[in-house]
Amino acid sequence: MEIVEKIARGRENVLIEAYILNGPSELKNALNLNEEAWSRVFDYLVFEHNLLFKTVANSVQFFMDQYIEGGTSAVREILDVLDSKYDSIFENVFDFLAISNDALYYHVMHNRDKYSLAMKTRGGDFVRKVLGIWKEKYSENWARILDLLLATVCNDLFTERTFDQGLSAFNKIVNGTRTHRPVIEPGIL
Repeated sequence: MEIVEKIARGRENVLIEAYILNGPSELKNALNLNEEAWSRVFDYLVFEHNLLFKTVANSVQFFMDQYIEGGTSAVREILDVLDSKYDSIFENVFDFLAISNDALYYHVMHNRDKYSLAMKTRGGDFVRKVLGIWKEKYSENWARILDLLLATVCNDLFTERTFDQGLSAFNKIVNGTRTHRPVIEPGIL
């Protein structure tokens, strides 16, 4: 805590602005901190001054694009908050980014094939957990996503069945109209 008092206390807004503008590596280097000291200052800014939310709110479109492409793990990796100690604070970021700005829906649409396959093979509970919406407060969002995925799965099943039936019908028609000749008939070879 000594490092926080020395480096961060009273300068939180300046540090947060520098973090947002230049990123964590530049700020860490500018403050001349080792990994352990940086971790303490970073945690202080994250937990006491909502650094993650302020960073995402400042660059919403960038983080939405990253979320749509790679999901929650991509955003957590960019923010360098993969450790489980950041789970509760990241939930606010998730609610803002994925729920309030509809990035969750766009993410599922963008990765529809992947989630449809997961839905067919592993079930809805697995997909809901992967999407991070297993809590009761996300039930309405889950219903919207489930509707999209079920429509996709049903369309895929219908398309596969239609293709198989069409191929079978084509084979029957071709086999029924084909003229069978003996191999030894002149002119075949």
